[in-house]
Amino acid sequence: MRLIQQTLLAFAGLLFGLAGVMAAEFRDPLDLPASPSALARSSMLTGITQVPNGRWVAVGRRGHILYSDDAATWHQASVPVSVDLVAVHFPTAEQGWAVGHGAVILHTADGGRTWVKQMDGRLLADLLIAYWQPLAASASDDEPGASLALMDAERLKAEGPGRPFLDVRFADALNGYAVGAYNLLLQTRDGGQTWQSLASRTDNPGGLHFNAVGLGDGGRVYLAGEQGLLLQDNPLTGRFEALATPYGGTWFGMLEQPGRLLLFGLRGNAYVSHDGGRHWRQASTQSESTITAATPLGDGRVVLITQAGEVLLSDDDSAERYRPVASQQSIPLYGVTPAGGEAIVAVGLGGVTRIELGRQ
Repeated sequence: MRLIQQTLLAFAGLLFGLAGVMAAEFRDPLDLPASPSALARSSMLTGITQVPNGRWVAVGRRGHILYSDDAATWHQASVPVSVDLVAVHFPTAEQGWAVGHGAVILHTADGGRTWVKQMDGRLLADLLIAYWQPLAASASDDEPGASLALMDAERLKAEGPGRPFLDVRFADALNGYAVGAYNLLLQTRDGGQTWQSLASRTDNPGGLHFNAVGLGDGGRVYLAGEQGLLLQDNPLTGRFEALATPYGGTWFGMLEQPGRLLLFGLRGNAYVSHDGGRHWRQASTQSESTITAATPLGDGRVVLITQAGEVLLSDDDSAERYRPVASQQSIPLYGVTPAGGEAIVAVGLGGVTRIELGRQ
């Protein structure tokens, strides 16, 4: 019996020691730099953009950020976090931003080679608490929205960073927006040195996710998300007001160009508006798969990619009729950008892929 007790005590001590070692070795992914990897190019990537100087920058799992000046040779950037990144945008050749899980916002000032952290979930919780406290204090009992939002922010602080940013867009090197889950909407006017919440200004009472932010004609800001949600900023009221859309499913993204706004989402649904979202025409995509991203080509035609790995090319610059490109991928695609001529660069579950479209 004594031997059994001694064995159990020794085993308990071993477990306690292992737990101590594991606790000592654990580092929060928000504080752990992304690890260099020879396989980063072929690992899961979820967003890509072409920088104004022609460089391509892609983001993905475990904080991986890659950049290339020829869309063939890719280099891994220095990144201060190892959380999954979702979206990236560059308003200038040097200044860029990336966002992702853990409420991370990253910034680069050297064209994507090195990055610094501007926001994470811990900072976000404090920002939201400070934002909602005075609004909750002045709210009436008949309008509990601010009080509920304050409670949510306090719960976010207690439970730890878990709320993702899902998209980012900058009008220039100073003015930008980051959006995400549960009505998450931040704005900066100083290049991300400070951020402010605009959550109380949205016509989104259900706290639906914002999956995409876009800048349309005249600098108008669009927010798209779940359940057919589409909001547009109104400078006269200072609010983001709802626009009616013909589809009640989730929008995953938008492509905004002069005179045209394209929304796309679940089950191959895509709609085009030529008047700022007042009227819509359904695009014929010939797909029932979720459309994950879109990009325009130099001649005005549009490429859509899907979660099924489909590559869809529009007949012309109306962006209303699509057909599949002969060279198809068998794995999910999540981001796409032009590669010059009749080619695109797409990213997805298998990393970076260059696809020759050919004249269809």
